[in-house]
Amino acid sequence: MRLAATLILIAVFAMPASAQDCGPELQAAFEKQRAQPGYRLVLKQPHERGEIETTRDYLLPDRMYNKIVVPGEPAPLETIAIGKWAWANQGGGWQELQPQFAQTVTFDVSTALTNPVEVKEAYTCLGKVMRDGKEYIGYRNTPSAMPGKPVDAANPLLARTVFVDPGTNLPVLNIVSEPSPDAPALLSSAYSYPTDIKIEAPDAVPAGRPQ
Repeated sequence: MRLAATLILIAVFAMPASAQDCGPELQAAFEKQRAQPGYRLVLKQPHERGEIETTRDYLLPDRMYNKIVVPGEPAPLETIAIGKWAWANQGGGWQELQPQFAQTVTFDVSTALTNPVEVKEAYTCLGKVMRDGKEYIGYRNTPSAMPGKPVDAANPLLARTVFVDPGTNLPVLNIVSEPSPDAPALLSSAYSYPTDIKIEAPDAVPAGRPQ
């Protein structure tokens, strides 16, 4: 199921990988993110016909809106989760998901909003770094390539870099790229913290469902 696969990818990519020397700093930044009333994640990943863009809004305590735009598809795939309920729309109108599918979506939402960040691998403190003309505090894990293959143009060293806003101490960017200052991102997550996020159930939901 495309939705489930994408949710798994987002969950894995959005989780910071941590650091030995800088792990406590990076963990604190993501814990602060989870203490926000809500936040937005925009994930971009390569696709054979262009770029898949996923926009996901989270709103405490248990709400999520997800929109996936795939090049060549006639309509985006949208998902809303509230509590134990979930709905999906792929251009034909909103449909309530069956319990087994809703449970998968709402479990991922609960995990993203409530689970503590785990520090699992080493990061290097980059200090103040520039990215796209803005200054951040950077953290980078150890570059690596595909195991069992020589490092070359087709199999370059890649690293994950997390950029934290020095003023708010909140994560802003989480990218996978070659480990050079302005290398283009192969995968990127951008975080923002709008104060006007609103997530409601679709119109005309059955009686007893959340509004």
